[in-house]
Order: sequence, then structure tokens, then C-alpha cells
Amino acid sequence: MKWNLNTISIKILLCCCLFFVQFKSARALQLSDSAQVSLLTVAPGSELYSAFGHSGIRVKDFKQNIDAVFNYGTFNFYQPNFYVNFVRGRLLYMIDVGSFDDFMAMYEYEERSVEEDVLNLTNEEQQRIFAFLVHNAQPENRDYRYEFFFDNCATRIRDVFESELEGKLHFNYSGFDTTKTLRQMLDLYVNNSPWVQFGFYLILGLPCDVVATPRMQAFLPDYLQKTFKKASLETESGSKPFVSQSHTLLKYPLPTKSNDFFTPVNCLLVLLVFVIAITVIEVKRNKYYFSFDFLLFFIAGLLGTFFLGMWAFTEHYSVAENLNVLWAIPFFLPLSFLLFFKRFRLFNFQWLRIIYVWLLLLLPLQFILPQPFYIGISLVILSLVIRAWSGARFLGKLK
Repeated sequence: MKWNLNTISIKILLCCCLFFVQFKSARALQLSDSAQVSLLTVAPGSELYSAFGHSGIRVKDFKQNIDAVFNYGTFNFYQPNFYVNFVRGRLLYMIDVGSFDDFMAMYEYEERSVEEDVLNLTNEEQQRIFAFLVHNAQPENRDYRYEFFFDNCATRIRDVFESELEGKLHFNYSGFDTTKTLRQMLDLYVNNSPWVQFGFYLILGLPCDVVATPRMQAFLPDYLQKTFKKASLETESGSKPFVSQSHTLLKYPLPTKSNDFFTPVNCLLVLLVFVIAITVIEVKRNKYYFSFDFLLFFIAGLLGTFFLGMWAFTEHYSVAENLNVLWAIPFFLPLSFLLFFKRFRLFNFQWLRIIYVWLLLLLPLQFILPQPFYIGISLVILSLVIRAWSGARFLGKLK
């Protein structure tokens, strides 16, 4: 999926301006009988923004000197209140128009494969699609509210063809896997990037754990391509394949898995070992290191508060109902400060006991929750259990 704004060449920009003027005057540029409309599918890249690939629509008509690519899912970094709107899920995305040569040059530079599927459309159907895209790309029409799973660079393309072909496009979903959830669909693409996978497991909530129907799977460009290749187009004489030809325009290997030692699981394992070592020292010396628990509880509480805030105060569908707040308890945040006050010893003792028991129960219960936790979260929960026990043990002697 493409989240950055393409560079638009002067030539194609002037061409598009001409299209817009012609469209507004109800005389949109007519495609010739040699025109082609095709789906472009870009393979996943190594960066987060490119991890799931990208889809675009190519309109080619050499007789009219047109070779343009229409891309949904782009945004303008300089729009007002960019960061606030991004966090709150109110950022406006848009359709962007660029030249095919620029499109290919960018993905050749990024060493990402590009495949083209030429669509089996009549000249009239091509004209309808082209006119819609030109109209949609005008400044007053191009902005829309993006949603990662249901309204992105791939799903928008599917919806355009469904709408403009007026019920003649039929999808055949036979052979699609109907057992995976949306989260598991993402796993197929981020298994080679453990930190990205860790981040997704932290921030995505229960809405991502519904089973992905074949139609829903089209949020991934590879699956949109599969959907189009299996689709058919209704004609007066019967039906015909929606895709007439397929070409590989660029071919590069997919990103490989990192062999870096500093994976989330290894780092969390080091944390657990450190927690055990600190706790053993405390028991032997009959001490309690408040500062260590302040740091641990503060981070856990800050994470929980962030998860809760994203759930309650943003419009991101996929981050709601995040069960990670069951271990990243927001109450850890004030508790981390209260540890330093003697007058709250009894209060802290009682709450640490409650948290200790709860997290101890959560260790096995997490495996039956409707939202799976990241594989290394058990190490975090165990670390919090040990520290809650240690704190309650020490404060219990002082009350």
C-alpha cells in the first residue's frame, strides 16, 4: 500500500489539467480503440509503508499520448494539522495521478516487482472508467477518509470497477482461504519483520480478529489481483474473463527475513532475566528497588493509556477494543508514582497484590482470549507478575 505522495511530472500534470477542463465542459478526452486499462500490482517492500504492496490503475492510449497511473491511498504531508489528524484517524487521503514512467522508475529504484493485468474491457467501458478517474482526481473530488482494511489503495480500485461496470463484473471466490482472520492475513506479510509484527500485535484490537471473507481479503494488493484474475465480465453473448493478459514488468526477490539478534522476543527475554536477577538480589538483601518498578510500571501504564486513548478517542476502526490493556494496565501509570510515597504504602500493597493475582491468572487465560497476544507478551506478563509480587512482599512487611 502506498502512503507517500508520488512526484508528478510536468507533462502528465499539464495533461491532467487538460482532462479536468474537458471533463467539466462535459467533453472528456475520448480514448482511441487501441487504449488499454490495466491493474498494476506492486510487490511488498522492506519499509513499513510498503510492507503490503500497492495497487494502481494504468490507462494507456499511445494514440492520444496518454500513459498515466491513478493511485489511491496517497496523502499530502503538508495538510493542516497533519499529525493530529493522523493519530485521530481523520487524515484525508486522496487519489494521485502520475506518469507510468515515473511509476516504474520509483519501483525499479526500490527493487520491487510490478505485475500488470490488462482488463478485458470494451472501449465504452474503458471510457467510463477513465472519465470517472479523471473526475475523481480533480482537487475538489480527490480527498477521502482512509481506512486500512476497508477503504485503501486496493479496495478503492475494486469499488471503482464494480460501480462503473454497473453489475456486469462478477467475482469468483472459489479457492480462497476462508479460515484466516485479518490479523493472520497481515502476518503473512510481516513475519519477516519481527518488530513490525510486534507493533501490529500491540496496537491492533479485536476488530482485526474477525475471519476475513474473500471480499475483505482484497485490502491486500496481491489478493485484489487474485480476485480480478478469477473474475468474469458479463456481456450480451455470455461472459468473458475480466483479465485478458498478464505481464511481469519488473521482477525482484521479496525482502528476506532479518537475522538480527535484537528481535522483540529476545529483548523481552533479556528483560525477564534482568527482572529475575533484580528480584533475587532484593530477596537476599531484604530490599526493594522502587526506581526499577517505577520505570517498568510507568512504561506498562503509558502503553495501556495509549491503547485506551486510541480505542476511545480516535476514529481508527482497527485499534478499538484492544485487549492488550489487560496486561498493560493504565492504572500502572499513577501507581508508578505512588510507590515513592510512604503514606500510600497500604494502598500500594493492596493494589500490587490484586495486580499480581490478576496477571498470574492472565498468563494461562490469554490463550483463550478472542484477541491473540504477541508471542513474547507472556514474558512481559511474567516480568510484571514477579515485580508485583516483590513489591507486595516488601510493602507487606512495612504496613
